[in-house]
Amino acid sequence: MQENAYQAAESPGDVPEHGKRDEWLYAPDLPIGNNPLFEWPLNARRIIAYYRDSWLTLSEVSLFFALAIASWLLLRGPLDGVADLSAAWMFSVWGVNLGLVLLFAGGFHLFFYRFRVQGTTLKYVPQFGHRGGARFTFGNQLHDNMFWSLASGVTVWTAYLAGLLWAHANGWTPAVTFADSPATFILVALFTGPWIAFHFYWGHRFLHLGPLYRHVHALHHRNVNVGPWSGISMHPVEHVIYFSSMLIHLVVPSHPVLIMFHGYMLSLSAIFGHTGFHEMIIGNRPRMAVGHFHHQLHHRYFECNYGSVDFPLDVWFGTFHDGTREARQRLKSRLGPRKSGTEEYGVMRKESGQLTSANAVTSTDRDSDSVLPAQLMPRCPACGQPEALVWVHGHGQCAHCHMNVMPCCDGAVCDPS
Repeated sequence: MQENAYQAAESPGDVPEHGKRDEWLYAPDLPIGNNPLFEWPLNARRIIAYYRDSWLTLSEVSLFFALAIASWLLLRGPLDGVADLSAAWMFSVWGVNLGLVLLFAGGFHLFFYRFRVQGTTLKYVPQFGHRGGARFTFGNQLHDNMFWSLASGVTVWTAYLAGLLWAHANGWTPAVTFADSPATFILVALFTGPWIAFHFYWGHRFLHLGPLYRHVHALHHRNVNVGPWSGISMHPVEHVIYFSSMLIHLVVPSHPVLIMFHGYMLSLSAIFGHTGFHEMIIGNRPRMAVGHFHHQLHHRYFECNYGSVDFPLDVWFGTFHDGTREARQRLKSRLGPRKSGTEEYGVMRKESGQLTSANAVTSTDRDSDSVLPAQLMPRCPACGQPEALVWVHGHGQCAHCHMNVMPCCDGAVCDPS
């Protein structure tokens, strides 16, 4: 039987000592920061360095902008008739988007997870995803993530892109070219990232409301141990909300290259950010940053880091987690004091054959009593309650609805009691 590429690592691998943290296999220098453009007093040196590293080195931003130019040149032939709605040119746009997702999500999966070329070096957690279980479509994390990414994600993204290209070609949106107005063109490109972060924060907070979370966003949060295919693995409703930040091009002077770049900053950046590895190593040297530790913290702690480092709304609204133990304590305090009784808090202690579900979220949380508020728990995909796990015959079963949500050895050592 072929081994599932998403399964627990047998050893932590070689991790640089400076990158180890008490709850992470690897973590970047802590505390993590945000875009210095929005810090006061302004520090010109830090701002220049931030945008230099984003645009003038091999990075997500520079790569996606180059891809946008290449895609525009590739599609110029099929897009000659873009002013008229036609299945032919829309299929070409869909094909390019599909190919890029397969290239990056599929390529990263093969590199990091299937063949494990990098082992666990610069990996945030030792686990290589979840083995499977009823929480996932088809009972398999990889197949689940691929299905929702390709069937829904690429389709919704293409619909937004095709609609905006059609509107632009008909002159219904403000237009700009680099030749006519290089300053405006560059300004729109530079502020694409902060706008996406602003929009993502509010859309993401909206998706964490009770019914929307249970029926929509829970699909994405099935992935506690994320992988590249987790990036745009979302419910179709979430895809509609997530990609709607592209509608800014209806009012902002734009060009097809800028619209495509915006789409790549949403779709491909999410794939990069969910790899679970901080950097990609080729030839024994880190060549490119891939993981988004800011968002990795969200998948672990749930009620923090709704946006991204490009626009510090998390800082301004008190939901920022900078990766430190102090930030973890602040998060617990913000979500409320602990109470006695495990039933009220939706947690289980490691007593009488039960394992605290906090282990599934914090892995090596070494706080005094290892009990976390229910708000810190991932949600059961069946009933939406905080995941309070009871271990029955080696399987993690939801204490509320009794659904098996975690199979034996799902990225961790089973409870020995």
